[in-house]
Amino acid sequence: MFTSFAGIQAQEQQIPKETLRTDGKIIGLFNAGYYVELDSGQKWTIFLPDNAQYVEVLGQAEPRWLQRGAYVSFSGTFNSKGEAQVAIKDMLVFQPNKETKLGVQADGIAGANKELFGGQKTEPSKQTARYLVSGRLMNIKDSKMTVSGPGFQTTVPLADKMTIRVKMNNPTLARVGDKVEVNAWYYTPQAQLMRAKATSLKVTAALPFGYVPPKPDPNNEGDDKNEKVQDKDND
Repeated sequence: MFTSFAGIQAQEQQIPKETLRTDGKIIGLFNAGYYVELDSGQKWTIFLPDNAQYVEVLGQAEPRWLQRGAYVSFSGTFNSKGEAQVAIKDMLVFQPNKETKLGVQADGIAGANKELFGGQKTEPSKQTARYLVSGRLMNIKDSKMTVSGPGFQTTVPLADKMTIRVKMNNPTLARVGDKVEVNAWYYTPQAQLMRAKATSLKVTAALPFGYVPPKPDPNNEGDDKNEKVQDKDND
């Protein structure tokens, strides 16, 4: 098992390097990276980049996977009092960075809208508008989700069938079976070791996060057994 890339970094400037740009599938995990089977069939040990922001993990998730405190983003139709008019059918779970602007965006203008979500104008209005909401998940209960951010808090209904997309910079979310796009380097004289240091990784989840395989139906198993018994009797 490998836990460090330091062992192949000696005399870095004097040893020629090669790049490794390819696709593959994760076949194993360890603390500092992934074991990857490339599309070519070769099996490499890929060490993670030094900065997790260069590891992008994409996929979809089941509602049970959502946790309080997660950052979410979604579009919705609201009236002037900030009341959602339509159930949310699509949302993104993401990881904010320095450039992320949390709040409410309307017509491309970022930041909390003072006339929305409890502003000074509290007169009821039939006028509606579409907004992009980005904030932290506070609660999910009874098919409703409460999201909070700078200058706002809103509770929106969730559709029975909802798409939850995931885009995170979290290497630990990777699982065996996931696809991975590899950008890495290795020392030319040590190519036979098939170990490389990633500069960036893009992982695509093979299964939704929070997915639980269905349990076998015992009734079907009974039917199968009966069929086998009958087959033996016929023989």
